[in-house]
Amino acid sequence: MISDLVSQHLSQLAVKFDDYFPEDPREGHMWIVDPFSVDPTKNDVALPSHLQSQLLEVATDSTLKLLLGKLDLGSFWIAVSKEYPCLALRAVKLLLAFTTTYLCESGFSIVATTKTKARNRLKATLEATLRVSLSPIPPRLDLIMSVKQAQVFH
Repeated sequence: MISDLVSQHLSQLAVKFDDYFPEDPREGHMWIVDPFSVDPTKNDVALPSHLQSQLLEVATDSTLKLLLGKLDLGSFWIAVSKEYPCLALRAVKLLLAFTTTYLCESGFSIVATTKTKARNRLKATLEATLRVSLSPIPPRLDLIMSVKQAQVFH
């Protein structure tokens, strides 16, 4: 009985998952993650023929392979753009979509957290809270606390 319910629930989840994600976004784009392990002549690369030939050149360049080991993915494709601008532009555009989505979702999450009853009592504005929460610069809590301690009134 329970196994039937679980099986039915999992089947419904699979259908819903297919509704939200009708196709795998990685399909045809794995060359961006590792251009040295995909075969540009096979169907796993969704590129026009002139870009496939550029990908083949990148895949056989041992200097670029070493560079991929030293840099993050975005920096690697920016470095590749000097020699293969069209191919690198395609890679960066696909990578950029995931980055901007992540930042947007982070912002919405922080707004939702900030707009609670407990947080509404704070005197800080939403704009100031977002600026601090979304900043890539970590706060210097030691410096902030030392200034606060110096302002104690007796």
